[in-house]
Amino acid sequence: MLLAAVLLSGCVGSTAWPGLSATNEVAYLANTSAVHAIDLKSGKELWSFTGEKSGGLALFGGSPKIFVSTPVVTEDGLVIVLDSGNKQTMYAVDPNDIIDESPKIVWKFSDVDSHWIAAPLIIGNHLFAPNSDGNIYVLDLHDGKSEKQAIKVIEPFKDIAGQPGRLWSQPVTDGRYIFVTSLDHSIFAIDLETYRIVWHEDLSGAIPGSVVLGSDGMLYVGSLANQLEKFDPATGNHEPVLDTNGWIWGTPVADGDNIYFSDVDGYFYSYNTKTSELNWEPIKPDSAITASPLLHAGGVLLVTESGNVYFVDEAGSMTLWHESTDGKAYTTPVSAGGYVLVSYIESDYYLIALDDEGDQKWTFPAGK
Repeated sequence: MLLAAVLLSGCVGSTAWPGLSATNEVAYLANTSAVHAIDLKSGKELWSFTGEKSGGLALFGGSPKIFVSTPVVTEDGLVIVLDSGNKQTMYAVDPNDIIDESPKIVWKFSDVDSHWIAAPLIIGNHLFAPNSDGNIYVLDLHDGKSEKQAIKVIEPFKDIAGQPGRLWSQPVTDGRYIFVTSLDHSIFAIDLETYRIVWHEDLSGAIPGSVVLGSDGMLYVGSLANQLEKFDPATGNHEPVLDTNGWIWGTPVADGDNIYFSDVDGYFYSYNTKTSELNWEPIKPDSAITASPLLHAGGVLLVTESGNVYFVDEAGSMTLWHESTDGKAYTTPVSAGGYVLVSYIESDYYLIALDDEGDQKWTFPAGK
């Protein structure tokens, strides 16, 4: 309950964590009041999306618009953005059809009972979208509708008290199953053909991040129980493989036999799935780490709450890659178009582009 209160207050406040994604040409930043499309070469805004016009100010009965979920780009070039405000609407917008500096809405979907937090998963022509009401909505990418002219809902996930499960992380698929984590301590495996739950396992802590598939064919996931756990994707059988110093917030990252992840106490770990041991003792940069690591040129980049970016090589040697002078960083960085993109809050700028040496190339807004 405390976790939900903290996160929800962040979602409606001025310090919500941004959602960030990018293609090789455009960065998409969901920054509370709007989704910004930013040219990667110049750092200039191409367009912004603030949803549909509201019937009044939020203070006087209007509907506040809150964009914090990571935007998703389809193969056809549509951008899926989610309003986590009172309207609880998912939009598919066309970035090639700009009207008054805003992209045209191709379709929208709002038949849900709670907020959108998790980014949806695209599989073929369908969108698998978890909602905080405990359901996953399966939509046709072309029109936002289901195959049977009604929203197909995968079985509602409810905790033992009968409350809706909190699905706040993007699903992951191995081509056979969809794996979904929940703040209600649960992991579900759902058959892609039948949409039925194949197995459901309970951990001892909330799971804010997604699972990752290791090179050994097993699933790895962290939780607020200060543990990294290993799952058999076929059966759901699982066991803890490592105790951590603090909560594991972000999604682990796999690179060969190595699983990289961090905790909110500021420790960074490298776990080897072949030896079932840490590659080296945990490293602690300077502050809490909520973002997932980013694979980068023979190692990984870490973004800490301080806004600093660190490079850690495969041997566990850490160097300060970019020193921040302003703001805090909680969102996972993105590599695109030859840049590493890092988003900030409580800063003069929302987004910074760094080159391969960690040097600043531009900020958004420009000139900050």
